[in-house]
Amino acid sequence: MRNVNIYRHKISMLLVYIIILGIASLTFSSCSTHRAIRLRNESVDEWMTYQWGEIKKSPDNGGENWIIYSRKIKGTNFLEYKIIGDIEASPKACIAAFRQDILNQAADLENRKYPTYEIVSESKDSLLTYVIHNEPFPLKDTEMSVMYIFFNDEDESTSVIWHEAWDESQVQISKKLNRVETFRGSWIFATTSDNSWQGANSVQFDPKGMPMWLVKPMVMKFLKNGLEDIKGATSK
Repeated sequence: MRNVNIYRHKISMLLVYIIILGIASLTFSSCSTHRAIRLRNESVDEWMTYQWGEIKKSPDNGGENWIIYSRKIKGTNFLEYKIIGDIEASPKACIAAFRQDILNQAADLENRKYPTYEIVSESKDSLLTYVIHNEPFPLKDTEMSVMYIFFNDEDESTSVIWHEAWDESQVQISKKLNRVETFRGSWIFATTSDNSWQGANSVQFDPKGMPMWLVKPMVMKFLKNGLEDIKGATSK
C-alpha cells in the first residue's frame, strides 16, 4: 500500500511538472510571437521610410496637377523629395529652358540674383558652375560648386542631374564663406502614356538635425516654384 501511495505521489508530481512546463512553454511562445510581430512591424516601418510616400497633392480646383513625394535614402542621412507635375511643353523645350536659365544668370551682370554666378566650364552635355549666395546677417554668405549633366534618351525624354563638384572646380576654401558641401538633384521630362508631357524634379539633402517642421515646407515651396519656373520659361 505504501508503494502505491509513493507511486501516486510521483505521478501527481509529474503531472504538476508537465502543467508548469506547459504554462511556461505557452508563455515563452506568446512572448516569442509578440517579439516576432514587433520586429516584423519595425522592419516594415523601416522599409516604408525608404519608399516614396505621397505628402502633398495639388488642390482639385486649382487648375494644377502635381504630387510631392518624400523618402529616406538607405545607408545615408539624406532625405529625398520630388514633385511630379504636368507641363505644357515638350521635354526638349523644357531641358533647353533649364539650361538657358543657368546661362542667363551667369551672363546678366546688372540684374544678378547672386553676387557671383560663373560658368567654370561648358560642354554639349555639361555645365560646371560656381555660385556665391548672399545670406542674412549674421550668417556667412554661402558658396556652391555644382556640375550639371544633361541627357537625351532614345524615347525622346530628357533629363539633367546635378551634384556638388568641389573636386572639379578646385576652388580653395574661404574663411569668409560657408561652403555648401552637398547639393544634388535632377529634372526628368518625359511623354506620358496619353501623349501629354510631365516633369519630375527631385532634390537630395542632409537636414543635419534641422526640425522637419522647418525643412518640409521650405523644400515643398522650392519644388513647386521650380515647376512653375519651368512652365513660365516654356510658355514665352
